[in-house]
Amino acid sequence: MRLYLYLTYLLLALLFLKSAPVLAQEQTVEDKTVDPPKPDMRSVKGLIPAPVLYYTPDTKLGFGASLLGYFRLRSYTDTTYTRLSLARLVVDYTLNKQTDQWLYWNIFTREERLMLRGELRHRIYTDRFYGLGNDSRKDDREIYDYDMVSAKIAVLKNVGFRSFLGPDIQFTEYYNVKLEEDSQLLSQQLPGYRKGRNVGLGAIFLIDHRNNTAYPSKGFYLELSGYHFGKTFGSDFRYNNLNFEFNRYYGLGNDRVLATNTMLRLNEGEVPVQRLATAGGDKILRGYARNRFHDDHFAGTQAEYRFPLFWRLGGAAFAGIGDVFDKPKDISFSTVKYSVGTGLRYAIRPDQKLNSRLDIGYGREGFNIYLMIGEAF
Repeated sequence: MRLYLYLTYLLLALLFLKSAPVLAQEQTVEDKTVDPPKPDMRSVKGLIPAPVLYYTPDTKLGFGASLLGYFRLRSYTDTTYTRLSLARLVVDYTLNKQTDQWLYWNIFTREERLMLRGELRHRIYTDRFYGLGNDSRKDDREIYDYDMVSAKIAVLKNVGFRSFLGPDIQFTEYYNVKLEEDSQLLSQQLPGYRKGRNVGLGAIFLIDHRNNTAYPSKGFYLELSGYHFGKTFGSDFRYNNLNFEFNRYYGLGNDRVLATNTMLRLNEGEVPVQRLATAGGDKILRGYARNRFHDDHFAGTQAEYRFPLFWRLGGAAFAGIGDVFDKPKDISFSTVKYSVGTGLRYAIRPDQKLNSRLDIGYGREGFNIYLMIGEAF
């Protein structure tokens, strides 16, 4: 596995060395735009300052402020634009005494030659752990605290047909970890029960045929990624991580959309508890809190029907199924997790299809509520 990953990294390095002249050429062209741009080179762009108000089972009520920047760059050669690029800065505080400062971005350069993706984050977090496996009990819940700083930087090159390939670097430092006296994390000495550094290098390949990155109404999105975390990069944890995601969008007319999403996450090695696969959260299986179930692997699928209501309001209905597992035989009909629910959408910027959402999901253990920015997938 390690030999395969190193060969992959070498291939990516050669690919990007080959593309260096293209990058230089793009920078040269951008330097020429110091003078006032011509009317036919105008771009779509804007800033949206806004208060932050959200709710998840892990954070309870959270509030703060955010600044959302968006733009679409016009082509140098014709009248087309890139798809929507987004960058968002969030600073917030929750009633669970958590704080979060988070900058993340997903940016297309002109002609969509490159996709730049990443985040910088500092977080003081109170988390929950119930044990490993898909049959862990709610009564075994324990609370643990930790602080973290993290960075993720990916530079993906357009390799044709709206496909992108490139390296992704991930760094996270966990510190100030505080456990309960009878903690399972401590008694089992699970990786991540004390401070540690998580550093890895990986590769991402994706095909993005969505007509809109914020609110797709047709097309599909496929992403494959793989990472190696280890002492080679200065990490305290050594493991491999593989991910698969496929989304499909069907336009049904009159702004109605049927969307499907399938996810697979696989881990092998000494995975810190903060990076284990989970079932639940605001993205998939919304009837469960993100950290209710932990294990090495996760597989799940869901469907969502999105429809307009009136003014800036829209609605959604969703259902999904999935589970965490150590081995495939661990999944059974008696423990598999299902989730159904409904949601409300409010268009922050109708012209750019930017929505906030309120989702109520129901699962085996009751209801969970999520108030977030952007669609689940």
